[in-house]
Amino acid sequence: MGYDIDFSEYFRFADLTRHLHGLAAAYPELAALESLGQSWRGRDIWCVTLTNSATGPHYEKPAFYIDAHIHAEEVATSHTALYTIWYLLTNYGNEVEVTWLLDNMTFYVIPRMNPDGAEISLTTGHHWCGNGRYLPGEEQTRGLCQQDINGDGTIVQMRLEDPAGEWKISPDDPRLMILRQPGEVGGGPYYRLYREGLIRGEWDGVSVEIEKPRDGNLNRNFPAGWYPENRQYGAGEYPLSEPESRAVARFILDHPNIAGMQCYHTHGGLHLRPSLIAPDSTLPRPDLAIYKTIGAMGTELTGYPVISVYEEFTPDPTQARTGSLMQWSYDEMGIITFSTELWNPELAAGIADPAKYQVRARSTDDELKLLRYNDEHLGGKGFINWTPFDHPQLGRVEIGGWTHMYTFRNPPPASWAATETACNFLPKTIHTNCLFTLKHAGCTPLLRFARLEAVALGADLYKITVVVANQGFLPTHVTQRALDFGMAGSVTAALELPAGAELLMGQATQDLGHLAGRDERNAPWSPWLREWTATAKSVEWLVRAPAGTALTVTAQAQRAGLQRRQVTLV
Repeated sequence: MGYDIDFSEYFRFADLTRHLHGLAAAYPELAALESLGQSWRGRDIWCVTLTNSATGPHYEKPAFYIDAHIHAEEVATSHTALYTIWYLLTNYGNEVEVTWLLDNMTFYVIPRMNPDGAEISLTTGHHWCGNGRYLPGEEQTRGLCQQDINGDGTIVQMRLEDPAGEWKISPDDPRLMILRQPGEVGGGPYYRLYREGLIRGEWDGVSVEIEKPRDGNLNRNFPAGWYPENRQYGAGEYPLSEPESRAVARFILDHPNIAGMQCYHTHGGLHLRPSLIAPDSTLPRPDLAIYKTIGAMGTELTGYPVISVYEEFTPDPTQARTGSLMQWSYDEMGIITFSTELWNPELAAGIADPAKYQVRARSTDDELKLLRYNDEHLGGKGFINWTPFDHPQLGRVEIGGWTHMYTFRNPPPASWAATETACNFLPKTIHTNCLFTLKHAGCTPLLRFARLEAVALGADLYKITVVVANQGFLPTHVTQRALDFGMAGSVTAALELPAGAELLMGQATQDLGHLAGRDERNAPWSPWLREWTATAKSVEWLVRAPAGTALTVTAQAQRAGLQRRQVTLV
C-alpha cells in the first residue's frame, strides 16, 4: 500500500492525470476519481473524492471543497492540491488528525480547474491567465501582441530608448530599470518599456497601442455580481460561459454538504477573505469573527496574513473584483471560503514589507534585493540580461528583464534552485498550506447522536428519546450569511417505522432549527458577551409496537452530515 510522488518539479497534464489515477488505484477504499467534464481543448477536469467509505458514503458527511489552478500560470496551486490528496491518503491510519478527518468527513478536490491554461503556461513563454478558448497568438488581434521574438523560449520586456521615456538604467545595477523622477530633465538616456512582442494590424509608426488580451479570467465568470467584459476585464460572454467554471459550479450545487472551501492561487503570500465588494462593516459580525479565528490558524502555520479582498487587496475600491468563486460561495451561499495567494518572492528575498498586490512600483532597495535573490538562489535564471535586438517595427531595442513563471508567480522547482534554501521554497509552501486546509476542514459542524433510548411503558407502548448534538466548531448553518439567505437547510430528526408499528405522538420528522457550535463559546459565560444558543436538542416519540421491533432514527443537516441508528424494542 502506498504511492510515491516527487513534488520537486511541476507536472504537465499527462503526469498529473497519471498521479491521480495512481492514487485512486492505490487507495480504492479512500479515494474515487471522476471527471467533471472537459475543457475547451478536451482535457478532463478531474475531481478526487476522499473519505473512508467504510464509515459511510461521501454525501452523508460534511464536506470540505478544495480547488486549484483556476488561473493558467498558477502551477503551484495544483501542486498544493495534489499534495493534499497525497498527504491525506498516505497518512491515513498513521496520523490521528488525518484518520479522524477521513473517517468523519469528505474532501472534494479539484486539483486543476483550468487544464488548458495550465498546459499553455507550462509549455510556452506566454503570460497567460485564462483557459483554452483562445491559444497564444489568437487572443490579441491588433497593437503590440506578446511574442517570443528572439526565440529564447521566454517573453520578457523590450526597452526602447526615447527622450520622453519614463524609465532609466539604475546606477546601482545596470540590469535594473528605475522610474524617472517627475521633475527630472536633462539627464538620460531614458527608455520606454514594453512587453516583448510584435505590432499587429495597421500602425502609424508613433503610438504603440496595447490591446487587452482575451484569454479571459475564470475567476470573474461566476454568477455573483457578474459584469460584462466592458466593466470587468476577463469576465467572459456571460456568467458560467466557460465549460470549466460551469462544471465546477454544477458540482458545488450538486453537493450541498460542502461546509467549507479553500481556493488556491498565486502569488502574494496571503490568505484572502471576503468581502470582495464591500467593507468589513457590512459583514455579519459572527461571520467576521469566524474568519478571523480560522484565519489566525492559517497565519500561525504559513506565516501569511489574512486580509479582506476589498479593503486591502483591491488597488481601486471603485473597481471591485466581481464574479469570483469566493464571492459566489460566501456572499450567496454562506460557505466559509479562503482564497490563498501562495508564495511571495519578496519575502524570500528578505523584503520586510512586501506588497499585498503585485502591481506596484518597488523601491530601488527592494529591486536590488530581488536581484540578489535571483543571483544567489536561482543561479541567475530569473532575469534575462538586456541584449540588443533589431525589431522589425520599432528598430533597435534591447530585450531582457524578469521572467515571471518561477520567480514571481510560483516557487522555483528544484531544477531552478541553486541553493538548498531555494530547494525548500516549494515543499514548504505546499506543506504548510496543506496543514492549514486540514485545520480549516476540522472546523466544520458535525452532527451526532448524544443519546438514543427506547423506554418500555407497558402494553406495547414505548417512548423513543433521541438527543441530537452538534459536536463541531461551526454551527450547523455554518454562517450567519447562510442563515439570512436560507441556504443551509435545518437540522431534522426522523423516525422510520416498519409494518406493524404505529406512531401515536410526535411528528415522524421534526425540524430542530439549527444547533450552535463551539465557536460562540470562546469564553466563559457572561451576560456581557455573545448569548449562547443550544448545541443539542432532544426529540421524543410515542409508538406502539411489539417487543423485538427494530426502529430506525435518522438525524441530518445539510452541512453537518447524516446519522442513522437502529434501536430494537425490548
